[in-house]
Amino acid sequence: MINKKEIEKLAFLARIRLDKSESKDIAEDLESILKYVQKISKVHTSDVEPLFHFPELRNVVRKDEAKTIDRDTQKEMMGMGKDKDDYLKVESIL
Repeated sequence: MINKKEIEKLAFLARIRLDKSESKDIAEDLESILKYVQKISKVHTSDVEPLFHFPELRNVVRKDEAKTIDRDTQKEMMGMGKDKDDYLKVESIL
């Protein structure tokens, strides 16, 4: 059985406040969970092969491709700020 002190410690670690009725409900819920875990732990699994399921991983980011820009866009970009080493230098926003 989970005692009051254990519930208080869990509440402290979880940074939550519990009143007496909530503490009682939590204690009952945790007790039920622990009983279920005990029940599951009795299942014989030594002959069962472990299952592994790894989802297919793929990169969803598009390829980085250099593109040429038209003159109008280039003129607009020149008005944005000073360029340094082929990069646009803009004011800091942070």
